[in-house]
Amino acid sequence: MGYVFSEIAQEVLDSARAGKRISGDVNLIRELALKDSTTCSARGTPDALTEKKSHAYITKITSRSAPQTRVYLGEPNDEGLSLARAAADYLKREKVELLMLERQMGLHPKHSTHCRTVVTKPYARLLFMWDKLLFKLGKKREGKEPHQTIIYVPEWEEVAGKYLPEWAEAQRKEGKPLRRILVDAEAGVTFVLGSDYFGEIKKGHLRMAMYKEKARYKQSSGKKGGLGVHAGGKVIRAMDKGSGKVRDLGAIFFGLSGTGKTSLSVHHFWLESKGERVIIRQDDFFVLDKDAKAYGTEDNAYIKTEGLEPEGQPLLYQGAMRESAVLENVYVDPKTRKIDFFRYDHPFTQSKRCLNGRGIVVRGELLDENGVKQADEKIDLDSVDLVFFITRRDTIVPPVARLRNEQAAAFFMLGESVLTSAADPVRAGQSVREVGTNPFIVGSEGEEGNIFHDICAANPDMQCYLLNTGSFGGRTVEIGRGTLGQKEYSESIERFSKGIEHPKAGKEMGLNVGGKKLKFKVRLVKVEAAYGGERVKDPKALWTLLERVGKGEVKASEVNVYEYALLVADKITVQDSCTIIREIARGDVEWGEDDHWGYEVAKRIPGLEMDRFDWKKYYSDEEHSSMIAELRKERIEWLAKFPELKKEIREAIR
Repeated sequence: MGYVFSEIAQEVLDSARAGKRISGDVNLIRELALKDSTTCSARGTPDALTEKKSHAYITKITSRSAPQTRVYLGEPNDEGLSLARAAADYLKREKVELLMLERQMGLHPKHSTHCRTVVTKPYARLLFMWDKLLFKLGKKREGKEPHQTIIYVPEWEEVAGKYLPEWAEAQRKEGKPLRRILVDAEAGVTFVLGSDYFGEIKKGHLRMAMYKEKARYKQSSGKKGGLGVHAGGKVIRAMDKGSGKVRDLGAIFFGLSGTGKTSLSVHHFWLESKGERVIIRQDDFFVLDKDAKAYGTEDNAYIKTEGLEPEGQPLLYQGAMRESAVLENVYVDPKTRKIDFFRYDHPFTQSKRCLNGRGIVVRGELLDENGVKQADEKIDLDSVDLVFFITRRDTIVPPVARLRNEQAAAFFMLGESVLTSAADPVRAGQSVREVGTNPFIVGSEGEEGNIFHDICAANPDMQCYLLNTGSFGGRTVEIGRGTLGQKEYSESIERFSKGIEHPKAGKEMGLNVGGKKLKFKVRLVKVEAAYGGERVKDPKALWTLLERVGKGEVKASEVNVYEYALLVADKITVQDSCTIIREIARGDVEWGEDDHWGYEVAKRIPGLEMDRFDWKKYYSDEEHSSMIAELRKERIEWLAKFPELKKEIREAIR
């Protein structure tokens, strides 16, 4: 029951070993990765090197395939079994050459996982990247069977029609990709079919390992295992204002992709007093135990590179420009091989752009301005003293708030941010919520909130905060309307449908608010159409509407077009967030209770002008009350979705 995937994976390996068509030679993997065919053909270069001699790859799939992911607890369903067997059949019948590596996740003997990844030979780059991320196996694990396995077949879309024709035809008819990520969490086996994106390996192993940690925690009532948390972390060594002495504080940072989790986990916070510094331990996942100890999982950092620059993110920028870095979907000039983190050309996406550039940077090579290493050999935290829930909102959420235990568990459950245009152009600017800011939870989500609350209650000195890395005072306004018969608006819909940025995005805009002229920045522009009594917002549906106009099926003059700008008033910068965290660590922030939410908000932070975040500058009393009510309603409705959640957590938001 639940272990059929293990049998299928073993058949694949037995067949490959018998045919002598599987290799774990790291040098061979490196040589093959250097000449990665997808990258070289797309870029028009003989190898995948940059001017820094680092590897930079191009992938056909540029993000995780969440809609195509199926997680099974127990016996996989018929579709999952058919797909896994068909993929195994392909690998065996076609005598496909395979590459395999085994690596260790985590260093602590009670919180480490023996992982195996198998990929088809043309995609050696996936193993080259994975080798950079995890640890070599400990001697005690060598020669033993792994705890978990991923079988990776990126070319599945090309062969699915031959090995599973009825399924492939049905998918094509519905306009769906021939792609599946099949996860048997209990067996510890994942099949990745039809994707060549590295994140499926990284997150696939983390997903399975964290499930096993939680199972051990539950079985032992917290004495073993722990809660897998999607959080980076470090030691902050800061001068305490009260005692005048330097103290070490373990800090972890929760956050959805694009909120600044990695940026803040891998930052020195400009700690300048004698004896102050940071020691970077982890950028993505910890196992948090009942005693508030955090056990790291990976050796190096997997970062988002969009707009990476040296002023705001000096350590990450420096790390990404080293020879040891490995880049993915980052623009590299074919002639000069120069790296450009502000150019997003991509050959395989519909819009010909990719805003999900990634990189692996070596933690041990991150140096400050004086050449001092910002990391050590450890990846664990002896204690977690500070917990930051990073959100990215643009209206009334303060830059920082201090939370009680029940509030902390509630915000763990809320896991809130707003969608970016890169994530979803249709819902850009809308609220998005993910329990624990963790899209990889297997099993009950409410159960995870209860476990986190138990850990908070058992460790009263662990202080939690809500940290907004978005902006303050923003709003959405209509900036244009017309019909498809007007060239300006037909071009606007075409751009939006293709994911191309509006010309006004990034520009400044003046707006009269409460009798005052204020300056805003246009973060993005959304486009909608109205036809036949319905609003059309989806980019694909808008493109279809354009095609119908082109065919003469719809009159352009009968389609109304609307443009909406999402405006940013006061951006909360990386520098602002670093100032907040630094002064919290120093114990030099004055707090006062918020009248609306019951948590504490900062009244004074050295180095930060707090009047920037006065809502009265941007909203009328009526607007502010309406926004508070709407946000409260959203939060209460979200928490009500989890009946297993403790009553005190659900009632923490009132």
